[in-house]
Amino acid sequence: MPSRQDEKQQYQLSANEVIAIQPDAPVLVKTIQMAKGYVDKMHSHNWHQIIFPIKGLLQTQSGNYQYLLPHTSALFVPATLSHESIALSHTTFIGIYINPALSRNHTDRLRTLHLTPFLQQLLQEIRRSYSCGHSKDQMVRLLDVLHDQIYTNEIVTFQLLLPQDRRLRFIFNQLSEKPSLDWSLKVWGDKVGASDRTLSRLFFKEFNTSFPRWRQHLRLICSLPLLDQELPIQVIADKIGYKNDSSYIKAFKSYFDLTPQQFRLNESQANYDVYSE
Repeated sequence: MPSRQDEKQQYQLSANEVIAIQPDAPVLVKTIQMAKGYVDKMHSHNWHQIIFPIKGLLQTQSGNYQYLLPHTSALFVPATLSHESIALSHTTFIGIYINPALSRNHTDRLRTLHLTPFLQQLLQEIRRSYSCGHSKDQMVRLLDVLHDQIYTNEIVTFQLLLPQDRRLRFIFNQLSEKPSLDWSLKVWGDKVGASDRTLSRLFFKEFNTSFPRWRQHLRLICSLPLLDQELPIQVIADKIGYKNDSSYIKAFKSYFDLTPQQFRLNESQANYDVYSE
């Protein structure tokens, strides 16, 4: 296992380059910083990967799905699956890469996980053990526990399905850029050349929900990077299309099961847990 000095020397190498250097290691751990707007273009790894942000917001796309990763969640990416990530704000995240030859069988699908206190501490323990050069047997035992957590952990739903229909894709792109747009389906229909009834039918077909509920989901997701900027809650509510902060807080709590301020406090605690080691 590498020492802290080895880890610093490998910092500039990509994960795949380090994997090539240590093909028999059970695990590789990297702490990665990405400036806002940075795109890690479509790529894959020969090893499984766990991604969890400790600051900021990361968006990972695979196929037709976009997975939004705040500091309250983690993402399991199976080996060889192509994916692309973009930092929606200045982001620091930890990547744990798991050698398939030395771990239990994993699914070939992405899984988004709720970052419980236990899972967070387990991931940090794997990181510390890797840095301290613990034995292969110790690491494999930790990875066994992680395997159980991946498949017993509650799956979170911070994901957006990219529309297949070109008209819905236009609406998605416009609202992603300016979520405060409050146009009706009739107005959108005039923009894309379809009736409001046709668009309503398409939203139910692709998302199994109505346009207003889909738009609320998108707005709440768009508010996450704004929370990272420490803007006042009222300003954020206005930017994403809510008339007042109380309506935004109520909607946010119903979706994320915590208030916007609690979300911010959880991020501060996550940062403290990492940097106080």
